[in-house]
Amino acid sequence: MFQTYEGLKILDLSRTLAGPFATMILADLGADVIKIEARDGDDTRRLPPKWHGDSAAFIAMNRSKRSVVLDLKSDHGREAVLKLTERCDVIVESFRPGVMERLGLGFDDLRNRNPRLIYCSVSAFGRGPLGRDMPGYDALLQAFSGIMKATGHPGEPPARIGPAAIDITTGLWTALQIMAALARRDRANEPQQLEVTLVDSALNLMCHQLIGVLANGIAPQPQGSGSPITAPYEVFTVADGDLLIAAGNDALYRKLCTEIGRPDLVIDPRFQTMSHRVMNRIELHQLVELSLKTAGVQEWSYRLARAGVPAGPVLDLAEAIRQPVTLERNLLVKCESDENPDLQLLRLPLGDNIAPYRAPPTLGQHTHEVLSEIGMAPEGT
Repeated sequence: MFQTYEGLKILDLSRTLAGPFATMILADLGADVIKIEARDGDDTRRLPPKWHGDSAAFIAMNRSKRSVVLDLKSDHGREAVLKLTERCDVIVESFRPGVMERLGLGFDDLRNRNPRLIYCSVSAFGRGPLGRDMPGYDALLQAFSGIMKATGHPGEPPARIGPAAIDITTGLWTALQIMAALARRDRANEPQQLEVTLVDSALNLMCHQLIGVLANGIAPQPQGSGSPITAPYEVFTVADGDLLIAAGNDALYRKLCTEIGRPDLVIDPRFQTMSHRVMNRIELHQLVELSLKTAGVQEWSYRLARAGVPAGPVLDLAEAIRQPVTLERNLLVKCESDENPDLQLLRLPLGDNIAPYRAPPTLGQHTHEVLSEIGMAPEGT
């Protein structure tokens, strides 16, 4: 089967999560991704937990790539990157702005080496005079963007959302920018320089809340599991656990009230419209939850589904991946390797036209192979 980016070569000088996730997307679509690492490897190689000695974080972001160890500060390492640039279509890097220029590997240094080069930089706040020296980690951007101030429960300290959503979405935006650059490359007729930032991704995650702030000047506040724009749309404690109910419109609210035996709540003036229900969420929550405590999660899930009200149990991740519907989606793909015969990888939502998965590379696994392709030997040999 022909893969979308079969024959495309990508030089990946990015580290940690955002850049590597972007290049893994392109690798899944058939690109040959050459991952450049320092002698001590990508930072994620050292993060717990480990699976057969390899970091789960590294495994998750680096399948189907070739690992090459280079010292970018040495003449040998720099020369290798210059030669690889001549053969590659895309370069992705995530050093702080200015570092690649100091190494002699910035966009202006490389554009003459490859007239069709796509050079993509990933950073926290961009290369402007204010943002270029600001540090960037997912948690810092959650704090900066208002995400933490809007997460958690009222009256409690700001909370970080569990997934590294800013890193992951920055990876998605990076891949999307690269795909767009590839689509216009024949018309551009010159090298293209791209910039993707964590701060842009973070604020776009808050897109409709941000427009709300522009509209009324009020920043979103913690709502627990609830929504600031609809109710009842949150977690309720039932007889034996927690149940999420998403009655996000008037029709669903009427069905919910009928099923829990409280049709009076439909005509209660405190809850007649969505605006009223949001304004009086706490009172509504208490009344609905009182009725829900008469049965357990399984029974309510069945009864509400039968009534056409979206509802379901609150699972942890270990429970989620064991659910029959999850297994039906075939999201976990076996990818055995000598180092990890039990290895399974998470399928990206890219459809069926993807390249066969290869296990993430060991550090420097392909150094000799890749350097021999450009007529060089590993440094010191």
